[in-house]
Amino acid sequence: MTHTPAAIGTEAIAPVVIGMVQVVAPRKLDRIDLDHRLIGDLGFHSLVLAELGYNLEDLFTLQALNPEAAMKLERVSDVIELVSAEVVAGRAELPDAEALDGMFSRYGVDSPLV
Repeated sequence: MTHTPAAIGTEAIAPVVIGMVQVVAPRKLDRIDLDHRLIGDLGFHSLVLAELGYNLEDLFTLQALNPEAAMKLERVSDVIELVSAEVVAGRAELPDAEALDGMFSRYGVDSPLV
């Protein structure tokens, strides 16, 4: 019998999103808060925003955001709310532990759920 890694629960969406924000953010902070602004506080620019978006799309099988929706994502909490809403609505899926490990290992860090 093959072992399929279990998907994470919805309670883990915030730590995963925060972890991904932390690894791609140009401005490295010891702690990422929900109120941090992506562009102002964390130094995001268009290329890094795209990287964050692509990574979250891959992890959660999200549909690509239209520019209007993307422009509304100002704070870390906005990103968490978007991903959570998509998962709850059934338009996105929770990643399994293997997908998380693979994504975060690309950046040389452990998954935030280890």
